[in-house]
Amino acid sequence: MSAQGVVVVGSGAAGLTAALAARARGAEVTVLESTEHVGGTTALSGGVAWVPVNHLEMAGEARDSREQAREYLGNLALGDADGELIERFIAQAGPAAQWLEENTDLDWELLPYPDYHCEMPGGMTVGGRSLSARLVTPRPDVSEVLRPALSWRAPVTHLEVVSNTVDPDVIAERRADGTVTMGQAMVAALVTTCIDEGIEVHTRTRATSLIEADGEVIGVHAESPDGERTFDGRVVLASGGFERDAALSRAFLRIPTPAQTGAPGAKGDGLRMAMSVGADLGSMSEAWWAPTIHVPGDEISGEPLYRLILNERSRPGSLMVDSTGHRFVNESQNYNDVGRSMHTFDAGSFSFTRLQSWLVFDQQYRSSYLIGPVMPTDPDPEFFCRAETISELASQMDIDPEVLEETIEDFNVGARRRSDQQFGRGETEYDRALGDPQADHPNLRPLEEGPFFAVRVHAGTLGTKGGPRTDGDGRVRHVDGGVIPGLYAAGNAAASFLGLAYPGAGGTLGPAITFGVLAGEAAASDRPLHEA
Repeated sequence: MSAQGVVVVGSGAAGLTAALAARARGAEVTVLESTEHVGGTTALSGGVAWVPVNHLEMAGEARDSREQAREYLGNLALGDADGELIERFIAQAGPAAQWLEENTDLDWELLPYPDYHCEMPGGMTVGGRSLSARLVTPRPDVSEVLRPALSWRAPVTHLEVVSNTVDPDVIAERRADGTVTMGQAMVAALVTTCIDEGIEVHTRTRATSLIEADGEVIGVHAESPDGERTFDGRVVLASGGFERDAALSRAFLRIPTPAQTGAPGAKGDGLRMAMSVGADLGSMSEAWWAPTIHVPGDEISGEPLYRLILNERSRPGSLMVDSTGHRFVNESQNYNDVGRSMHTFDAGSFSFTRLQSWLVFDQQYRSSYLIGPVMPTDPDPEFFCRAETISELASQMDIDPEVLEETIEDFNVGARRRSDQQFGRGETEYDRALGDPQADHPNLRPLEEGPFFAVRVHAGTLGTKGGPRTDGDGRVRHVDGGVIPGLYAAGNAAASFLGLAYPGAGGTLGPAITFGVLAGEAAASDRPLHEA
């Protein structure tokens, strides 16, 4: 009897883990990547997975439990989550992460990030649910397929960013030997194992349509440099979201097309194929929201690439204002909630006043912290606004100087007292963890000494959440009930079971690897429809 064929569409974390899990079950596996290089949005991400009740945390103080994770996710659900899949995730996330560490080149380390809403019942305030891929120095065949990502971002680790200990000499050494961190390290480790396990990985090969026979998905048609090709086997959709397809974004998302931080292949290929065979859809208006900046020249495959701003918003000596010069959020909150807060529509001006906002900071901040790719010792880039006074800065930002001056003075009054009466910045463990641990207050300091600076902040997304609904093993559900035999989905190509929630650092990749493993196992072992 020949081995079951499995075709995985997409080469991010969900796709690569699905491929490895299917291969471990004896399947002949092929991975199709529409772009020139592997990794998808994962390679551009922080490479963190939110994994409740994981083996590393349990090997230490064992503070986590399924009951706590269930309570926490229940508090975040806001009535828009899939309880069945939450239970499946809580039970399988830890085993999936451990299986990957034991059976692939991926090595995890615990991060000190508290949960994003750690103050809620069931949340963890000291960290333990967020796992990061350890840095990797890829061998040449792996570096070749990752090459564009190698120069896009400085190879820093999360621990270096959190502790504000980025050493330019260390960065230079890593660049010289090709060492990668964060999402690039995760992809490098997984791709290495895929190659070693004999999994075929085809780049520049875009799946275009599903092949069906007798009510079952049995393969895909794809476009490649050699023309149209056919790949036989059960199909796992792991091609990412649809945020880089303007028509789909306009049709489903709640705001005008958001700024993109993800891979150029996130054009909704999996979504369209799933829809063509009657998939039930979910979470179509939702995304993993984020405030972003754009560095001139940042592109990927000819498309603009934006950068998530994380610690930049939380460090003392900074604040965010909207296009009218007013603060509107606790800047230190998690990026998903800050990003969502930027969607507010102002009826009076008939505009989205926060879609284009600003990060404002002073000279002490500029001399102390990394801002996107800009080191404290680098010359001021052209995309920074700079002025000796707040009034002059406001003019460059096209904001009423009196409004900005009043906003900053109000903020400064509280900051001098180490208090943010307006939005409570710095009051949670998460806020403080993303601040400066060496400062008098990790999040708050008045902006007093010029020159002053501002950087444009764009409402963006790390990826969309909508797609075909799945069961607990990644099987795609049919709109009329039941599942579509032979079709599976994971990662951003599938509907998120979390609804509005974003539980913690790695809230995207934790479910991606968990259901990637489950979908890969199911695709390799499910009985054919005619034998069921």
